Amino acid sequence: MTFKQKLNSGEIVYGLTLTIGNPIIAELVGHLGFDWVWIEAEHTTMGLETIMAQLQAISGTGTSTVVRVDCNDQTIIKRVLDTGPDGILIPSVNTREEAEKAIKFTKYPPLGERGIGLARAQGYGLRLGDYIKSANDEVATIFMIEHVTAVQNINEILQVEGLDGVIIGALDLAGSMNLQNDLGNPQIEAEIQKVLQACNQAGIPCGAFVGDPNQAKARIQEGFRLLTLGADVLLLASSAKNVLETVKNA
Repeated sequence: MTFKQKLNSGEIVYGLTLTIGNPIIAELVGHLGFDWVWIEAEHTTMGLETIMAQLQAISGTGTSTVVRVDCNDQTIIKRVLDTGPDGILIPSVNTREEAEKAIKFTKYPPLGERGIGLARAQGYGLRLGDYIKSANDEVATIFMIEHVTAVQNINEILQVEGLDGVIIGALDLAGSMNLQNDLGNPQIEAEIQKVLQACNQAGIPCGAFVGDPNQAKARIQEGFRLLTLGADVLLLASSAKNVLETVKNA
């Protein structure tokens, strides 16, 4: 079952965010049993070669791949899609117009205007015809909802044909509300719940970044289906710190 099919089936899909950019780490995580990994190219120094090396490392592990690009730009999206991920995550989609633009960039005609190339996604030309026929149906397009303006426009955004899911960026959402120094403010959670409710009504999977298993369980009970269970750097730091403290206190 493809990543997009899992989303459409109503399954909960469990992921992990990769920020380090090392293909060995990517390959290791690919073998751990996660449904998907989020390769983070917005807030890292990753370039296309680093992204593709991780995709190659994960290939064959059974774990799906989603790349977050750094902006809603036609050339950037085209080049990342040509590296062959199972989905693409587009940040800061705040209006229906921006949503329609993103779909136009991620889909081949007639739904969009993605350019046709001979890269890894197309088997370097060996399966060009098959990929062009299947990509619109098989490669997932996901939007980040991370600004209060996006929450205000969420119903219009969700109506755009070709959207497969949204993920709420709670930290940037808080910043857009000038609450970045008050992350526990209930106003932030109220906006998150507005997005979740709208997604449930529209039949669009809604996702979130969760920091620990208890938060994950709570989000699942609320109806979130697209989860990323932390990030490589956070898990590495937490595990290393825990080992050090355990030995020192023994």
